Amino acid sequence: MNNIIAAVDFSEASFNAVSYAAYLCNAFNSKLIVVHAYSGTEAIDDIPLTEIYDSSGDLEEANQKFLKSQMDALVRKFTIKISGVIKKGKPTNVICQVAQEEGASFIVMGMKGKGKSNSVFGSNTTAMIGKTQLPLIVVPENATYQPIENIAVAIDFKDKVPASKYPVLNQLIKKYDPFLQILNVQKKGSNLSPQFVADKIRSGLMWDKYNHSFNIISDDDVQKGINNFLKKTPVDMLAMVAKKHRLLERVFQKSYTRAMSRQTKIPLLIMHESK
Repeated sequence: MNNIIAAVDFSEASFNAVSYAAYLCNAFNSKLIVVHAYSGTEAIDDIPLTEIYDSSGDLEEANQKFLKSQMDALVRKFTIKISGVIKKGKPTNVICQVAQEEGASFIVMGMKGKGKSNSVFGSNTTAMIGKTQLPLIVVPENATYQPIENIAVAIDFKDKVPASKYPVLNQLIKKYDPFLQILNVQKKGSNLSPQFVADKIRSGLMWDKYNHSFNIISDDDVQKGINNFLKKTPVDMLAMVAKKHRLLERVFQKSYTRAMSRQTKIPLLIMHESK
């Protein structure tokens, strides 16, 4: 893998995501680029700065010092190359710009639980789903890194490109050799014959070379079906393809995002359908 971008807003949730990204960088011998974007001169609640700054220059200097202290701590913990970028601008625009300039393989962002500060990091993370074509790893607030031994992969038989063809997912599988739980959610009462399912699996998904199992879930609500499966089956990551963002828009509705952040510790790998 090439460079990995980790976005921070200086909240605990975002630095937790940076730590997760650092573990991945260590595993893949990649460089970590930590990106912070700001727009005003008011300090964020979660950082130990309580004043209103007279200018954006003063705020940027304070941010630089704080970010450097956090990166120094990461360097002491992980054997990785790391750099920091602070720019004024809309977070999604800044993150995409840096990712393009640095040739990033994917972006890591945090997802907060219910209102512990005035941070809008959760909304920025949601906005990035529709902004970038790079893979995005969303790290819930309570998630902790552990070796990826089990991955759940949500699939749709209508996908033009099977999930097994996406490079980042393949690199994670190659590195960690996890057991794969392949999930497909169908509406209750759907007439899918076993032969139809088998043919789709053989012709389009090509999972045979991996340790895996297939799970056909009957539920009229896709995200509910996935969530119920994850409650019963421990996994270390959920991977899904964003098809024109329809599925992810439903999954990341405001109320569902809060509920998911409280209920799960599972990072999500979001891959984007090829245009």
